[in-house]
Amino acid sequence: MDLLLFYTTADFARRAAEAGVAGLIVDWENQDKHARQAGHDTEINRHTAADLDAAVAAGGLPVTVRVNGLAAGGGDEIARALDHGATTIMLPMARSAGEVEEFLARVDGRARTLVQIETRELAEDAARLARLPWDEVFIGLNDLMISRGGRWLWEPLWDGTVERLCGDLAGRRHGFGGVTVIGGGQPLRFTDLLREYARLGSSLCFLRRTFQREATGRDLGLELAAVRAAWVAARARDAAAVEADRREFYARLGEIRPRP
Repeated sequence: MDLLLFYTTADFARRAAEAGVAGLIVDWENQDKHARQAGHDTEINRHTAADLDAAVAAGGLPVTVRVNGLAAGGGDEIARALDHGATTIMLPMARSAGEVEEFLARVDGRARTLVQIETRELAEDAARLARLPWDEVFIGLNDLMISRGGRWLWEPLWDGTVERLCGDLAGRRHGFGGVTVIGGGQPLRFTDLLREYARLGSSLCFLRRTFQREATGRDLGLELAAVRAAWVAARARDAAAVEADRREFYARLGEIRPRP
């Protein structure tokens, strides 16, 4: 599994490169985000072109830039990101496969493309999305929850939406959720979530903001090595173990699910 880290400082980016992080994310998406995510426990970054320059120079890692949605000015940001060394462009908040198609045309093969499924409309258009030539897809649980009018982050897992999406995207690079240190994660243990990533065929993930907090005072390389070892073990399970872990995972989801 490739692990991507949101850029914070050049020093941390260099340590991340040495530890084996697959790439950095510079986040330009902020238009209307405060209003959209009001009342939810989310993180809003305000990275700039200078942050992109620093990330590119920091450790030789590929750098993804998340632009604003096309309706919020992201189309104009694509060329700027490419001029400053981005190797992947990430599109948030698309509402249809047609919008993703327009995004791909704007990138025009000049970088890899990562599409986020964060709206109810795009989730419902996933079969058509799967036929487009993007490179990677990431299911954003926070904004997908908000778009669906929900209040519980894990509802798209509980009701089968994530499994359906992963099935629609089978054979393509996709991911969801987030990664933290082994032993971390609340209210779901990260190791349980990691096994579900393996069952659903995920191949990339973001290091959660809690990762940087939970990794404080620890050896970053050893922590990521532990994650990779757990990932190898998750992928090596036989069918009976996969099913037993699936039942346990969804039983835990049922325990923590908010009641009406």
